[in-house]
Amino acid sequence: MIRPEKILSCSMCGNILSAVCGQGVMQIIPYGENLLHFVYYPDCNTASSKLPEAETLPMWGIDAEPDLEILPALKEKGNLIYFGVPQLGAVLNREDAGVKFTNAEGCELLSLIDCIMEPVVVLGEKTYHIRVIFSASEDERYYGLGQHQDGKLDLGGREQILWHDYSHKGGEIVAVPFLVTNKKYGIIFDNPSRMKVTPGVDGSTVWQAEVGEAVSFFIISGKETDELYQGYRRLCGGTPLPPRRGLGFIQCKQRYASQEELLEVAEKYWEKGYPCDIFVVDWFHWKVLGDLSLDTKYWPDSMEMNRRLEEMGYETMISCWPRFMKESDNYEFLEKNGWFMKDSLGNTLYGTPEDQRGALIDTTNPDCGRWYFDTIKKNYGDLGYKYYWTDEDEPDISPHEAFLFAGTGARIHNIYPLTHTKCIYEGHREGFQHRCLTLSRAAYLGAQKYGTTFWSSDIFPEWDVLKRQITTALNFCASGMPYWSSDIGGWQALPDENTEEDYSTLLVSTSSSGTGTVTKKNYTELYIRWFQFGAFCPTFRTHGTRKNNEVWSYGEEAERILVKYLRLRYRLMPYIYSLAYQVTQTGAPFMRALWMDFSDEKSTVTEDEFMFGPSLLVAPVVEQGAVSRKVYLPGGTKWFNFWTNEKLDGGQTITVDAPIDVLPLFVKEGSVLPLGEVRQNSKEEQKEIEIRVYSGSQASFCLYSDDGKSYAYEKGEYSLVQIRWDEAQKELFIEEAKGKRGLWEKNYKLKIIN
Repeated sequence: MIRPEKILSCSMCGNILSAVCGQGVMQIIPYGENLLHFVYYPDCNTASSKLPEAETLPMWGIDAEPDLEILPALKEKGNLIYFGVPQLGAVLNREDAGVKFTNAEGCELLSLIDCIMEPVVVLGEKTYHIRVIFSASEDERYYGLGQHQDGKLDLGGREQILWHDYSHKGGEIVAVPFLVTNKKYGIIFDNPSRMKVTPGVDGSTVWQAEVGEAVSFFIISGKETDELYQGYRRLCGGTPLPPRRGLGFIQCKQRYASQEELLEVAEKYWEKGYPCDIFVVDWFHWKVLGDLSLDTKYWPDSMEMNRRLEEMGYETMISCWPRFMKESDNYEFLEKNGWFMKDSLGNTLYGTPEDQRGALIDTTNPDCGRWYFDTIKKNYGDLGYKYYWTDEDEPDISPHEAFLFAGTGARIHNIYPLTHTKCIYEGHREGFQHRCLTLSRAAYLGAQKYGTTFWSSDIFPEWDVLKRQITTALNFCASGMPYWSSDIGGWQALPDENTEEDYSTLLVSTSSSGTGTVTKKNYTELYIRWFQFGAFCPTFRTHGTRKNNEVWSYGEEAERILVKYLRLRYRLMPYIYSLAYQVTQTGAPFMRALWMDFSDEKSTVTEDEFMFGPSLLVAPVVEQGAVSRKVYLPGGTKWFNFWTNEKLDGGQTITVDAPIDVLPLFVKEGSVLPLGEVRQNSKEEQKEIEIRVYSGSQASFCLYSDDGKSYAYEKGEYSLVQIRWDEAQKELFIEEAKGKRGLWEKNYKLKIIN
């Protein structure tokens, strides 16, 4: 075992602190006023090797460079070495090489207790198993780490698996090694191999990584939660604006089998006047998996279909799979170029014994990635399909024992969704003018910067699963990934669903952990409640293995309720689109667990409600047969019932009526909530804006506008209007704050809620 043991000497090179230890060298590198990078190199020492003067780590998903302009404070006192930037400090102890990280006030955030490196050989490479131990306080809560579907918001007190796992019981795990706590700090652990994290057990938090030559992590501090996400954004990149349509309703099912069927559904939405923006062409639109093209028997004229859809104001997304069967049009070409995942002998891995659906394309190879998108563009994009659905990009065939262009599967186990979405985004930016939108099944650090939204994979249509989607979403969004959705209604088929096609042999089966049995007879209630929840997720998308999955598919009464929330989503579009703009500026999500905005103990543990932006508190109904539920209203403010306008004190738990057509929804006092007119789609921006002021304190909101589809906003082609309510004067002020003056003018109507 190799560990630092003690500090022998310290030196500065520029603004980087290096500490020669009993074994190896530690470095602390400033990346910003609230950002420090810690590295421990076990193989460096003064006798046999030069101290690292610059970063030599892969740092997948991390694009930032060290901030060379920051002049850190440095002093020594006895056995302690004090090093710090304005909002984050590090106190190194010579005796045991421990490092205490402190906030701007000098208060301890956490301490690094030990780094342990065990020499091993993994897939033929000499490397290390890594074990890093931090302190943990008793009242600390832990969030983020990607997607875990066990229904718990606080990740502390138990081991968390940190590698992509499609078939995990209860729902897919997606590994994003960004951990945030209620103590106002975050850790990004820079290691793409399989890891385990055990937060807050026996007074410590332990990170373990299977492969690595150095310990590498970032500490981010902040007085406010959003400062942590600004730090994440600084390191891993900003989130571009999605197309406005990407925030509207996305209609999907497994599957629209033909051009004719999809057009019939779209025309019915149009005739009924129901809002919708994107229709999805799911898998098996091909002749052979790997063709990356449509079967013209069922999709005879995609250009004409997309032209007709665009006339109605709709656009399309299409499923792009990374798997290639030997009979496909592209297999021989890819095999010749060596662009598949390989085994230890260099042979192409063709699925698994249980899953023979072809070889996996290796988009960790940039040349392969460019070909992949060029083929998607030629066969899909140039036919009018605007957006992409990158299914199976964990990938679901584990790369652990395999070899890819970027390294062994053990070493780079979790990066595939990063490189996969990157090649799509970069190719799209080069080939098209409209904004990229990719629905990805997995993520890694930095994937948010590639025009992505994500979803919770192939979940079951059960009440317990719906309940667990709330914590799944809140932790995923807390991981630096602001856009997420679930398959509204659940993806898997109902036990008595008579499907025409048997998909069971074509999928890795996941396990259900729900309770009770949902059948077609009692399913409608579940679908309605799930739809209500989905209307307040960043991405609003229905999907599932059902013969019919449109808003009119579940009976007249259900249709009325579903359309109510469909239209509410579109009324809220000015609010939602403005929140999306704020995401591009700060990196902070707008689907937020209560702990992000409220510091009381009850907010840190509330799992079944959340904030949707700064104004709306959403409390989904997730119990079968429930017609009421308890809702905690955080203290420090008053709240309005959205439906009745009743004003309520915060800091209390209330019981609220929730009949089947009511989602409990509350508005924070001192809110400006912009609502637009209902349109059938988001092609054109809303012009009639109702400004609802929930009075009682000063209120403001920045209303964002642009063309909704292009990247012109990056060049200043947008409008930002400051809407401000003066509580003392009872007067509303509207003024253009930034952007191109006079752009996208609107008609405003004030409504005051007292």
